[in-house]
Amino acid sequence: MQYFTIVSLILILTLTACGSAATAEPAAEANEPPLPTPTDAPAVTPAEVQPLATPTDVPTEIPTIATEAAAVPPTDEPAAVPEGNPDLDYAQVVFVTATQSSDGTWRFDTTVRHNDQGWDDYADAWQVVDLAGNVLGERILLHPHDTEQPFTRSQSGITIPDDMTQVIVQAKDNVEGFGGQVVVVDLTQREGEKFEVVRP
Repeated sequence: MQYFTIVSLILILTLTACGSAATAEPAAEANEPPLPTPTDAPAVTPAEVQPLATPTDVPTEIPTIATEAAAVPPTDEPAAVPEGNPDLDYAQVVFVTATQSSDGTWRFDTTVRHNDQGWDDYADAWQVVDLAGNVLGERILLHPHDTEQPFTRSQSGITIPDDMTQVIVQAKDNVEGFGGQVVVVDLTQREGEKFEVVRP
């Protein structure tokens, strides 16, 4: 009897100890820090948020394309010279002698043909021009040459740049103006069609 009493006490104590351990475990878990919830995440302020690029952030400057034409190098080739109207109502340049003086200037002896009809209609000038039409020299004809056709008149002291190799001689009358046949003088040649060049 006493033996059973002792065994019963041991069983009771054992069960009591197991129950205490079982109830102690949840308490230990209760002391552990709780898992973070979504509300525990650090708040992000608006200043920390980088804005997305807007259309105004895109460069709007469009590079321009150069439209200027490349400079055309100078050329000694003669410009396109109009044939000129051979009608004698227009002043025609028949022949030219270009003579260079010792000081580098030029004298032009120019032969002109025109159907002069007194003061009302006569050849009144001839010019030496470059290929661009700039006047280098001019001879004014002061009166008609009705009875002297063709006729030759001279002009000295005409300055031509050293690097210029060709000039044009053209004549005009007081009614039609320019428009007759011209002569292109190549200053690098001794002679050519309707011209000759004399150097010292």
